[in-house]
Amino acid sequence: MYGAKELCAVLLLTTILSFESGDSINVPTTHSNDWLSYISTFPGKKDAPYPKYYYNYNTKLINSHNSKANRDPQRFTYTLGENQFTDMRLIHFSALFPKTTPPPTTTTATDPPAVQTASPTFDFITDLQLDIQVEDQGTVCNSGWAYATAKAVEVYAASETMSTARLSAQNLIDCAGAGIGCTRQVAQTAFEYLVKYQQPLYTETDYENKNWLTTQEMCIPPTNPASTPVTVASYSQINNPDDDTIMQYVSAQFPVVIEYDPTSFDFMHYKSGIFQQPHTKGGSHYMTVMGYGADAKTGLNYWLVLNSFGTTWGEDGYIRILRDSSKPLTRVALFPTGFAP
Repeated sequence: MYGAKELCAVLLLTTILSFESGDSINVPTTHSNDWLSYISTFPGKKDAPYPKYYYNYNTKLINSHNSKANRDPQRFTYTLGENQFTDMRLIHFSALFPKTTPPPTTTTATDPPAVQTASPTFDFITDLQLDIQVEDQGTVCNSGWAYATAKAVEVYAASETMSTARLSAQNLIDCAGAGIGCTRQVAQTAFEYLVKYQQPLYTETDYENKNWLTTQEMCIPPTNPASTPVTVASYSQINNPDDDTIMQYVSAQFPVVIEYDPTSFDFMHYKSGIFQQPHTKGGSHYMTVMGYGADAKTGLNYWLVLNSFGTTWGEDGYIRILRDSSKPLTRVALFPTGFAP
């Protein structure tokens, strides 16, 4: 049983959560099988009071949304689900992704190459039969900028050479992070590091990803790498791109890194379907566009985007975002365009 102090904490937390959402919620005071299953599913989770309260609160909102989606799938076009963030408050999740400011100039970026009109649909995975692994950036470091850049280079290399090497985001966090590798860094800096200074990008085998670290480490490239690193010769940046432009470059087999605002409860818990961004708090996260198409069930056009939240988030690590010309996908698009010999 809870003592007086613990009971007061429960009541206070319940009041705070109710105020945040505008809905009342009853927070259970005993362990549930769902909670015990949750903490056993995700490594590092602890059976502590506050995470449990947030979990119970969040799962109620998840279930409420999914009930609406079941009743009206034309209006609620995506579902939500539990993942590694479900024992966190939205305010804590959003704090991981502050709004970033791109550098005023990108001295190395070149004009994008000329490409043909986009095909009606395209998907790197199915069309090119690529074996691309979903990465997990963890819950303590804002490193999507590095994971998205490393994955874009990896996908581009695979489409050119059919290479299956997984490239290291940690390499970029440590070496291009400039002291803010886990806070406010941007993908432009990663591309500048690779291209302007012709720095190699090592494989994950040679430069291990460490998603449990809250800050970047020293930049220590391997002295005798087991695999050949990749050196990017050029990249392009498009500011405020429209749908047609992004489609053209993705269709031409350029994996495009985008900036996206992740600070909504629905993005935090996205599970499946065509995502339509609700109200956000304003933040920045970087992901990689892997294709586009049309959903057979709803008829909605979508972007196929690879995230770095692991396979327990979204559709095995991917999200399908509504493709609508009146709702721009991103304010900036970046992609590698060539490799050094």
